[in-house]
Amino acid sequence: DVDNPVMAGIVQNQDSYMQSVAAQRPFFFDHIRQLTDQAFDEYYELTGRRYERVMTYRADDADYLILGQGSLIPSAQAVADYLRKTRKIKVGVVDLVMFRPFPADLLGNILKGKKGVTILERLDQPLAVDSPIMREVRSVLNKCMENGAHKKDLPYPDLASYQATDLPALYSGSFGMGSRDLQPEGIIGAVENMLPDGKRKKQFYLSIDFIRDAPYTPKQRTYQETIQEAYPHVKELSVRGSENPNLMPENAVTVRFHSVGGWGAVTTGKNLAMTLYDLLGYDIKANPKYGSEKKGQPTTYYLAAAPEPIRMNCEYFFVDVVLSPDPNVFKHTNALAGLKKGGVFIIQSEKTKPNEVWADIPKPYQKVIIDQDIRVYYIDGFKIAREEATDPELQLRMQGIAFQGAFFAASPLKEKAGLTEETLLQAIEAQVTKKFGSKGQRVVDDNMRVVRRGFDEVYEIKNKVLGAGHDEKMNGAPPMPLPSMLKGTPQSESQLSDIHRFWEQTGNFY
Repeated sequence: DVDNPVMAGIVQNQDSYMQSVAAQRPFFFDHIRQLTDQAFDEYYELTGRRYERVMTYRADDADYLILGQGSLIPSAQAVADYLRKTRKIKVGVVDLVMFRPFPADLLGNILKGKKGVTILERLDQPLAVDSPIMREVRSVLNKCMENGAHKKDLPYPDLASYQATDLPALYSGSFGMGSRDLQPEGIIGAVENMLPDGKRKKQFYLSIDFIRDAPYTPKQRTYQETIQEAYPHVKELSVRGSENPNLMPENAVTVRFHSVGGWGAVTTGKNLAMTLYDLLGYDIKANPKYGSEKKGQPTTYYLAAAPEPIRMNCEYFFVDVVLSPDPNVFKHTNALAGLKKGGVFIIQSEKTKPNEVWADIPKPYQKVIIDQDIRVYYIDGFKIAREEATDPELQLRMQGIAFQGAFFAASPLKEKAGLTEETLLQAIEAQVTKKFGSKGQRVVDDNMRVVRRGFDEVYEIKNKVLGAGHDEKMNGAPPMPLPSMLKGTPQSESQLSDIHRFWEQTGNFY
């Protein structure tokens, strides 16, 4: 309402305010930048840990850089060391610690003259020209090129000056889509893409197979053909590395749990991690693939302990020990995936004879166990928890505690660390007391009896014969037929909600 004097005053004040903000923008930018540098210096004085708005790793002499943020950085550093050692490729890492104000003054100097820079971002913006960090970096480098066109009176005096030969090739990679894990293989693929003999894709997705070379079923092949018809170049959007090396520190111990949500695997993992820390002083890194929404569903827990910091931030594919409180693990998961040659596998079983437990393991996995010389143990953690837990509600959760005792009994860690049974149990009791002491001594005593029996009642399967105990007819059983409910359900008039369409495109794959 232009005739309203109150509204006219508000509009005039807003215009004045915006003009004031615009005039002070350079001051705000520089002031925040200076305050940030000052805060980082003060933090260094207090802690001895140095942080900067942009941090680099082996970037000074690097030909190729990986630029990103967050959990990607330590993994990229490990990959850079590996590629320098094994392939003599000079790779460095740039950690964008601060995003706003964007550290243009630092990046211009860091990226100058490099052969290639790959910017990895854990997101995708299909309708944008570039992803967020890439947009900012392009802007910085364009301003550096503008500086290079002026011999004096630089338009951007805080930035470096570039000639055409100083401009690095830029590549944009997206990772982590659909909560996918970023293995070393993906980062290696990003580096290989930049090399002279690489494909040099400007935009790509790491470690996603949009189109599989070998579809699982004829129906999946047909479905993939429809995708390729609609998106002819979709397969070319993927980048994969040529290898996925084990980049864990030397003498690291890696453990993977296969359990069910609500069975205490996370609590067991935490107790095991802290016990290892107390006994050995090792660096620990552990994480569950678990949330409250997964209660009753299969879940996985990863744990690594090493005498030096663990840089890899991913699921551990190469593991020394696999613990499976889930007795049905082979019905839905390859529990032996990544288990090292000579590794240890411990599974829950109510069977009392080793040949009966061995017969429960599917024949293909029996072959892997034999070929890889994997040591197989079994324990009835449910029975131990039922007999020792005075609170019935804790029986399921305490089943996992039995596996903590089984771990130390079956794995070679006790001998490697020179631990006695007494010092081991004392350390476990200290952790149990710290965790459950507030609930009373009875709960602590229950847990320790379960741990003790887990240590004593884990048994090894010595006689491993391929196919022993298997019914060949059951091994060759046909796949589940079309569900009878589906056969009797009429086709929907709406293609979007038609159950037959859902079966063709999704259900039949499972």
